[in-house]
Amino acid sequence: MKLVVGYDGTDFHGWQVQPDRRTVQGVLQTALSEMLEEPVEVAGAGRTDAGVHARGQCASFRTERSLPTRAFVPRLARLLPSDVRVSSAEERPAGFHARHSARARRYAYRLLHRDDVLHARYAWAPRRTFEPERLERATRVLEGRHDCASFAASGGTASTSVCRIHRARWSRWEGGVQLDLVADHFLYHMVRAIVGTALEASRAKQPDRAMSDVLAARARTRAGPNAPPQGLSLEQVYYADGEGTP
Repeated sequence: MKLVVGYDGTDFHGWQVQPDRRTVQGVLQTALSEMLEEPVEVAGAGRTDAGVHARGQCASFRTERSLPTRAFVPRLARLLPSDVRVSSAEERPAGFHARHSARARRYAYRLLHRDDVLHARYAWAPRRTFEPERLERATRVLEGRHDCASFAASGGTASTSVCRIHRARWSRWEGGVQLDLVADHFLYHMVRAIVGTALEASRAKQPDRAMSDVLAARARTRAGPNAPPQGLSLEQVYYADGEGTP
């Protein structure tokens, strides 16, 4: 079974189950176990950190219970807290795994031009002003296949730091600008590091050259600081059956 899950990550200690911590995976497993009257273990497509949100997180699990697929969304709505929502449920073939079957993921990071109390939970207002056009120049050079070690925090478990980035573009939204980043896989804190580095590179004489130099260095010490978690959201997960083409 596959679920598409959205959540406000503000009051969660991330996706992954942790002892004595409120996590999205833990809350979802509790609700499913109660609904299906059997222990349920859920796998997620992305292990989002504390404070990070999602609109399109995908989760998979197996159950021995026979329950109509259409029943999952309304029943879970009654069992889940207000900061978690399941938007769809569907049967998937044996062997489907939300994380291992994924071909790519799309994350969004939202920046505010100025502090806004109505957007503060879901976007970040840097202290220094920024120019969207220069941010675009800084991130466009990331598209393609690169060793992204400069954007990887210690503690990650990825087998390789080489990523194929399908899209790294900025667009305008109500409160400021949004980075859409699509890649075949992501390193630990990669998106937040890219945003922090892009802000620094955008102030250089040649933003694209500044970002290229950081990328080529393959050293985290050459990149900028991590942007804070509240601006980050997992928007979509792509699978081999054509469910969204990156």
